[in-house]
Amino acid sequence: MDKEESSADLISSENKLEVFLMTKGESESSQVSTTSSNKCESYFQLLDAFQEIHEEAKRLTFSNNRLKCENNKLKMRITILEKDLNQSKADLENSELIYEKSSCKCDSSFYKNCKSL
Repeated sequence: MDKEESSADLISSENKLEVFLMTKGESESSQVSTTSSNKCESYFQLLDAFQEIHEEAKRLTFSNNRLKCENNKLKMRITILEKDLNQSKADLENSELIYEKSSCKCDSSFYKNCKSL
């Protein structure tokens, strides 16, 4: 009888093991399908995020290029204004030299009423 009990115990243990393995296999396969669907969802979320970032990058590139162009125009304008300022300074210095060398001693600092100039 001892042999029969051990055989029964062995069969019972084998049945439990089979049930355990089947249950484990089902849970693993459900985990695999869940993991697979999670990976697909993650992929599409990443793809959407990438596309949004890419669109934002294109928009910023366009804006950056427009601002660079405007900056270059303003730099050219500054250069022109600096040249005009330097020319005006030179003209003023020349006018002052002419006034100092002239015989006219007008009171006007801008020489508006001076007839000899």
